[in-house]
Amino acid sequence: MKVKSKIWSALGSFMDHAMISKPSAADRAILTDIEAAIDRCTDLHDTAFDERYVHEILFLVSNAPGSITFLSRRISSRLESTREPVRALKTLLLIHRLLRGGDRHFEQDLRNLWSSQDLKLDPSWLLDYSDEGYSLVRCYSSFLEERISWAISQSGNLEPVRTPFMELGLQSYNDEMVELLCFRLSKCQTLLYRVMDCFPLNSSLDSPVARSVIGIVLRESFRVYEGYTEGLDCLMQSPFENASKPLRSLVSEILKKSCIQTPQIQEFYQKCKRTHVGKALDYPFVKIVNPSHIPSVENLVASKDQIQEKGEITTEEIQIVENKNSDNLFPGKLETTISTVWVEFDEEDLEAISI
Repeated sequence: MKVKSKIWSALGSFMDHAMISKPSAADRAILTDIEAAIDRCTDLHDTAFDERYVHEILFLVSNAPGSITFLSRRISSRLESTREPVRALKTLLLIHRLLRGGDRHFEQDLRNLWSSQDLKLDPSWLLDYSDEGYSLVRCYSSFLEERISWAISQSGNLEPVRTPFMELGLQSYNDEMVELLCFRLSKCQTLLYRVMDCFPLNSSLDSPVARSVIGIVLRESFRVYEGYTEGLDCLMQSPFENASKPLRSLVSEILKKSCIQTPQIQEFYQKCKRTHVGKALDYPFVKIVNPSHIPSVENLVASKDQIQEKGEITTEEIQIVENKNSDNLFPGKLETTISTVWVEFDEEDLEAISI
């Protein structure tokens, strides 16, 4: 990873040198226009963000290959030099809008420049401030550091980027599918936690810039949550009991975390609905994952490991364990959504109902 960052840093420096050291008159004009557009986007006025300047920057960069390095360094310099929360929020919002508005190559270039530290999203000076106005800046910068590792797919959904060095080279196709699903769900959980951290105190919502930040973060979280709940459905219906022990443990941890996180997401969205920022948004229906799933998963993992440790593995033994635990794991027909409540009746309950 360090070698990759150094390569991108060297490449970025070379491109920046090529654009700035001996630029043509046309290149100089483009760089001047880019800097002017950044100034207009990140002024000190607490007003709604003007999308025209974002489109202007994207147009200018598309007509000057290599100028994206200049753009990233100018934005980083602005973020590091300002001490005003409004300007800092506008600078971060500009980065977010560029990520959303650029094409796939532009998005990838920004991600690479962030890896090489040419694009900086974390203003270190925030450690010296504890006021509420700076709290949103801190949380939003943390959100963007996670968000930059996501890409907008052709269908318009957000998908986590899986870099080549993250491939584990698992032996079986089933393990690869389970691991890929776990990676996606883990990234969803992380990003959704960053989303919930971004919600400011009520007084911060008086700021038009803060409302713009919360609005864009909320809208993106809806898409992420939809993918998250679909992934949980797939995980619960996938044959993860045949996966390797580390993957089965990872599945268990993800399901445990989902039992804690889904009620928090529901409460967070309810809180947002009560504010004037989120009233008009189309919120998804939050499905609460029932904690009763978790012991069954752990029992299945433990039972199969105990059989394998005996050294006497037979098809009949494994089938007995799976049948024994399957009733507890999914007590009913699995649908394509996560059930909010699992209900089991014994014979006494049925007699009481019939009476």
